[in-house]
Amino acid sequence: MEQKIDIKKVTANIRLYTKYKMFAYDMLAFYSINIMYFTLIKGFSLAQVMYINASYNLSMVIWQFFASYIVGKLGLKKSIVTGNIFVILNCLIFIFANSMSGFFLGNFAGALGYSLKSISESSLLYSTLKYVRKRNEFSKIEGTSNSKYFYLDAFTALFTGILFVVNGYIPIIICTIFTIISLYISCKFYDLENTHEQSNTSALSGIKLVKDLFKSNRTKAMILFAFIFYGVISIVDTFYKSIALDINMQEKYVTIIVSIITIFVGFGSKFLYGIEKVTRNKTLTVFSYFLVASMVIISLVGIFNVLNITSLVIFMLALVIFGIIKGAYRVAMKKYVLSFTTHNMRNEITSVYYMAENFGTTIISILSGFVLEFTTNSIACFIFAVISFVVFTIVLHYMDGKIGLRPEQYDKSEINNVEV
Repeated sequence: MEQKIDIKKVTANIRLYTKYKMFAYDMLAFYSINIMYFTLIKGFSLAQVMYINASYNLSMVIWQFFASYIVGKLGLKKSIVTGNIFVILNCLIFIFANSMSGFFLGNFAGALGYSLKSISESSLLYSTLKYVRKRNEFSKIEGTSNSKYFYLDAFTALFTGILFVVNGYIPIIICTIFTIISLYISCKFYDLENTHEQSNTSALSGIKLVKDLFKSNRTKAMILFAFIFYGVISIVDTFYKSIALDINMQEKYVTIIVSIITIFVGFGSKFLYGIEKVTRNKTLTVFSYFLVASMVIISLVGIFNVLNITSLVIFMLALVIFGIIKGAYRVAMKKYVLSFTTHNMRNEITSVYYMAENFGTTIISILSGFVLEFTTNSIACFIFAVISFVVFTIVLHYMDGKIGLRPEQYDKSEINNVEV
């Protein structure tokens, strides 16, 4: 017998979600000092840091093969709760580990946590909004929720830089506390999926569904772009911090810069709708070439290795562009991924999307680590900027006419035969 829906609890999901994502989007209070934590506290080289990052993304790829099936069995709420438990384990391992193998293990646990969370969180919001007939508000609420995280992250980054100087372990301890808060809030969600849109997807039917998804040129173009783009964002996130240290910027000032940029990441998340009104159906094209431009500027500041007012302003402008793109991209792609889906396919297509992102990031991180064995951080960044320009041009040409069209312009087979 189907359980009666409690509409008040359904509506409460939306309010809870905006609070939840403020703490749960990522490892809050850690990424502003992660490069310094790995290099100064744990003693790794930047090339080794790239390999540690790659181990996380490779673990994400591995877990994505199973995550959709696990979510289908557990339901959305239990998957989010379980994911947060594994992220807490990730934080604890990061505190005590001293070898690369230890961090590989931590990343393996964290990847399971974030695999479950990445599939479940947005799906829970989307299912809730669909039930209350507010599906068109997804981008607005998701963007606002993400922006709250980035604003809090920016605020904490101002203090974690100072706290890092006092004791390098304080930021990761704070990160653990924030993740515990995420776990607490996630226990309060109302699991609409289990009462209204229960998925009966088995492992075998999930595989068949993924095969069907890839018959769509729109889906293939979207996955290909995700494969490349987020990998480039990830290495830029690492390069700019290391280049700032290379030009003799003090650690506490690096974290202040990170906090400022994080504010603009929040702006990008929150104001995607306004950005799309300007860029129209060329949003991803604009993001791609502006990202390359910011990479070139960041690398040139490091190559000339001169720290003065002019170079700092140029460096910051490039990072502002990067921050806005980073924040807006995530919301834009989630909208593309979840558009034209039903509850029966939503978990699978989200899983495939994140698998593509993380597989691309794994490869690009390993390649960047290899390049860093032979050259400087700035030169490596410039090399990847040139390569990214060429690859983006090819991929965007392939995407032309496949993504960004109006619903009525698509053949039904391209939008999973969903009625629009």
